[in-house]
Amino acid sequence: MDECKVCGRKNPLEDANFCYYCGASLKDGAAVSIEKPEAEKAEETPAADLTREKRPFTVKHWLGLFLCLLIPLYGWIAFIVIALISAFGANATDERRSFAKAFLLFIVIAVIVIALEMMYIQNHPELLAEYNKMIESMSK
Repeated sequence: MDECKVCGRKNPLEDANFCYYCGASLKDGAAVSIEKPEAEKAEETPAADLTREKRPFTVKHWLGLFLCLLIPLYGWIAFIVIALISAFGANATDERRSFAKAFLLFIVIAVIVIALEMMYIQNHPELLAEYNKMIESMSK
């Protein structure tokens, strides 16, 4: 059994020319260097633009969107869904995204203000009585 001069281990094969563990030559003590062929670099080609074209949101689009609000309940749901897609979707232009975010913020603020007003009216009996009179007069 030959002892490797590079790694110091004893080679299990008796008539081996190279170390079983590190690959160094056992005859002259030179280490075997295995050269890895370099892969040829492929030319970088830009990937095809797979995103859809970002078209501006025209006045007709906005009018159609606001007409959704006239449909009871489902119109508001559709409007909010479309506004969310416009605000956070990948295909929206910057102007469309900014307007949709501003309008969603406006809706959130309006809902909070209306909820606070309703809580205020509910906690003040004199205002609640006045509110009920107003509702009764409108229903006649």
